[in-house]
Amino acid sequence: MPHQQCRLLVLGSRKDLAAWLRREPWPDSFHEIEPLELEATRRSFQFTTTSHPVPHLRRLSLAWPTLTFVLDYDTGTVKGLALLRGGHARQRRLVYQPPP
Repeated sequence: MPHQQCRLLVLGSRKDLAAWLRREPWPDSFHEIEPLELEATRRSFQFTTTSHPVPHLRRLSLAWPTLTFVLDYDTGTVKGLALLRGGHARQRRLVYQPPP
């Protein structure tokens, strides 16, 4: 699988977000993790991965049902958006051909 450029937005209460950040390590397959927005009730991050991030985020959303995870990813030929909450994921993908 090619490298995917990802942006993750996590929404929730101040207390739940702080607990999630203290307790959940990033998976080994997520690299170059950079915080983008660090507000009390919303956190966003940018990272790359060679594995599809949705299965991991689905497990996270099941473990943290009070948080909402919004993932925007790009593989170079697929642009995707996923909304995950309580172990459920809704996804939309657009397949495109980049210019030569």
